[in-house]
Amino acid sequence: MQNKRQKKSHSTKKGFTLVEIVVVTGIFSVLMIAISGIFIAALRAERNVLASKKVLGELSYAMEYMTRALRMADKDNTGFCIPSGSNYQLTARSGIKFINILQSGACQEFFADNGKIKYATGAEELELTSSNINVSALKFEIINETESDNLQPFVTIQIEADTPNSAVLRLQTSISQRNPDIR
Repeated sequence: MQNKRQKKSHSTKKGFTLVEIVVVTGIFSVLMIAISGIFIAALRAERNVLASKKVLGELSYAMEYMTRALRMADKDNTGFCIPSGSNYQLTARSGIKFINILQSGACQEFFADNGKIKYATGAEELELTSSNINVSALKFEIINETESDNLQPFVTIQIEADTPNSAVLRLQTSISQRNPDIR
């Protein structure tokens, strides 16, 4: 008789109860939802980082191009491009105009238009940034521009840009003219 009882009690412990299965399934579901949420958040963060990297790459190129050209600006002694005796001139398009000795003394202008940084040489306008980024601000500030101050002129450039997937990126640099500003 004791053997039958032992066999019965032994045979009832072979499976899981419905409550145990529901609890385990619930815990597994919560874990999977949490892991999926973390994975999705990581993918979004990666997309934002890649978008910011793209903005930084394009703005770095544009900034380097502009600083190189502005560093090589030459004084306009004839008044052909900008007022006579000046190295730089702020324009109506919130840009900057100057004579670029790297381009055989061409009159050149940098400005922002329709969310892009552009430059103009004569009648030709070219884009320095692609349509993938939105340049919301491009500002130039000229310091020590007059001949009478006996100081080397320099220009501060501020750029603000973003993409739909990135935060606003702000860059600023100041450059001085390479050639001495003497009379």
